[in-house]
Amino acid sequence: MIENLFNNKNFKSIRFLLILINDIFILNISLYLSYFLRVEYFLEFNDIINVSVISSFIYLILFFIFNLYKQYYRYFSFSSGQLYLKIYILFGLFFGFYVLYQSQNFIPRSLILIFPTFFFLLIIINRFLVANLFEFYTQKKKKAVVFGFNPTNINALLSYAKITCFVDDKNINTKRIINGIKILSTKEFNLNFDTYTFNLILIENDVTFNKSKYYIRKHLFERKILVQKISSKKNEIITSSYFDFNYFFNRKNKISSLGDTYKTKVVLITGAGGSIGSNIVFQLLQSKYKKIFLLDKSEYNLYEISNKISNKKNIIFLLKNFNNKNDMEQIIIKNKIDIIFHAAAYKHVPLIELNPFSAIKNNFLDTFELMKLSSRLKVSNFCLISSDKAVRPTNIMGATKRLSELALAYLNNLNANSTKFCSVRFGNVINSSGSVKPLFQYQIDNNLPITLTHKKIIRYFMTIEEAANLVLNTIKISSGGEVFLLDMGKSIKLYDLAKLMIQFSGKTLKQNGIGDIDIKIIGLRKGEKLYEELLIDQKSKETKINSIYQSLESNIKKKEFLEILSNIQNHYNNNDISKLKKALKNKFINYLPLNEK
Repeated sequence: MIENLFNNKNFKSIRFLLILINDIFILNISLYLSYFLRVEYFLEFNDIINVSVISSFIYLILFFIFNLYKQYYRYFSFSSGQLYLKIYILFGLFFGFYVLYQSQNFIPRSLILIFPTFFFLLIIINRFLVANLFEFYTQKKKKAVVFGFNPTNINALLSYAKITCFVDDKNINTKRIINGIKILSTKEFNLNFDTYTFNLILIENDVTFNKSKYYIRKHLFERKILVQKISSKKNEIITSSYFDFNYFFNRKNKISSLGDTYKTKVVLITGAGGSIGSNIVFQLLQSKYKKIFLLDKSEYNLYEISNKISNKKNIIFLLKNFNNKNDMEQIIIKNKIDIIFHAAAYKHVPLIELNPFSAIKNNFLDTFELMKLSSRLKVSNFCLISSDKAVRPTNIMGATKRLSELALAYLNNLNANSTKFCSVRFGNVINSSGSVKPLFQYQIDNNLPITLTHKKIIRYFMTIEEAANLVLNTIKISSGGEVFLLDMGKSIKLYDLAKLMIQFSGKTLKQNGIGDIDIKIIGLRKGEKLYEELLIDQKSKETKINSIYQSLESNIKKKEFLEILSNIQNHYNNNDISKLKKALKNKFINYLPLNEK
């Protein structure tokens, strides 16, 4: 019922009327009972109607002057009483002047004190009742541990949930008690958390929570304790989701030091404004480098990444498309590019299914031309960003990535080639554009059902930091022609990820109509697999860098690749989708749409 009222489009008007009617009703009851206390019998209301009208008029003036209709009564506390004390004094003065200077109505002089006092006593009681009603109804008595102590939002917090304890390491706060609630140090909480009863974690300070989160991880997951980040504004609690992929699945980032690998190198990154490209840039910025060129055809993406880089020394931003051969040739020759990381690609599976020829051109034909140019101009290293969707692809996007891998192997094996070509095959990058995480988060934040294509769908995931680090480390170990991949651990059910994201937004999974967020199964999209793979021939070997592996795959011969290339180019030029898909079923590509399995 209360939720329906909040969602009503006329809520502000309804709220204003309810507050006004509530207060005028209390005023008239107070007036009537004040007369009874003074004369010891009940008068007819008609006998005091003029006093009622004048009193209501005085209160209405103060009601609007002090904006009482804008107050959040759900957060009412003793500190809020200061405002009402001012109104009480002013109301008493105005009512007193009215009593003293009128002679038509029967008003005992003692009402100057009795009536305002009685009225404001009832108003204060009324506000506390409203606050407690909201606490009981909307929060259902959630018991919370708050990480970080902020005295400015204490009243709002006490209204938002029943606080079990605060956790804070500031010397000024530890071992203190506020409103009967202890403030514990993280060390004290970590040793004794299981003696406290709580079903909600509120994170005011991330640093404080980080000191405790692994101590209480098992407790949180076993008891499905809800978690929220909080901040405050104008005495109101603002909540947001807490997301830490590694914490969810109890894993650590597989990151290796870059050392001095790029100290003397001039690096070009295509698609530098995208998720992977930009993170390659950010990690390079933390190491030593000679010069970095950031190339992207999207003005917005390039603008966004330029804003995030404070020191732009030896950083060059290029608003260009990598498929312009003349531009690329000039850039490589003029700036003596040593290394190219090719991250520019079309990658959104459902969209590419509707635009297959655009993907063939961008992801394969244009990429192949850039590879050939790099080889001709003797760029020392070329790294292609590939995808796990290239393994036995069921969609056009995966097929184009597999074609690029084959093109890379072909060029690397040419005798005249002096460029070390390699590719990096990714699983899903958890927070990249187009990944499930931003979609799930949007749906949770807006209280929409999470849309999942299949309850059993699984994916391998890596963090965006791991993805960028993997790419940058391949240059240290590449001798040419490798397909590198990361040890990504166990695959993860997207259904489990969705449930954890709901829990760590402070909301509950809807079951049997009870809860906050529903998970809706909508069916697999066109070209989508239940599971992805990283290995084509199911063989791999370790490299010199921990957690980085090399896939062992059969080499394609020059004649076999040129035949595939010729067929693809012909079908692309003729805009013949049926023949294109037939050509993609070549044994080296192994394209097989799901509806043909």
